[in-house]
Amino acid sequence: MIRKFWHVPALLLAVLTAGCATPTQLAGVWKDPAYVGQPGQKVLIVALAQNERNEKIWESAFAHQLQAAGAQPIAGSTAIAAEAKSDSTSFKAAVHATSADLLAVTRLLAVDKEQEYVPGTTYYSPAPSYYGYYGYYNSAYSVVHTPGYIQTNTIVKLETNFYDVKMEKLVWSAVTQTINPETAQDAAESVTQALIDDLVAKGVIKK
Repeated sequence: MIRKFWHVPALLLAVLTAGCATPTQLAGVWKDPAYVGQPGQKVLIVALAQNERNEKIWESAFAHQLQAAGAQPIAGSTAIAAEAKSDSTSFKAAVHATSADLLAVTRLLAVDKEQEYVPGTTYYSPAPSYYGYYGYYNSAYSVVHTPGYIQTNTIVKLETNFYDVKMEKLVWSAVTQTINPETAQDAAESVTQALIDDLVAKGVIKK
């Protein structure tokens, strides 16, 4: 059965698009070895969030990635009434009413703070006389040093589960870690890119 999902206090979300600087790593992935995805599958996107803005940011970012991979995304915020999400029977009926093949549910696991020591650097800077080659022979390089420092990183951990709607069965699950996302949009783009890469690689989503 599809398990009953509970709202979390907030959902900080994002994904790696080309050129995005926010890194996301897959901290753990599981796939049902018997499941084989099909081209053009309908995927219902559900973000467990009390913040409507973050929910729609996540849906938009994930929908973009799913479309690029050949799937047909369905936004949960438009397909499922808010009151239905807190009742398992209503939620199940609403999911089946969308005719989705897959249900993707994402929730926040934790927002952790970790300290990291960034070591200092030493490099050489040419003296002004370097730029005239006669003076170069009589000049020396000066040493420039920057001290090390302690940096506090924010790590956002999310869990995303994919369910086969017809079978009401979990077919894929992943935990992601995103470091220092600047915005919810930044996070959503980074995470969804990482998710899609693995979903396609493992055959859950087929182009």
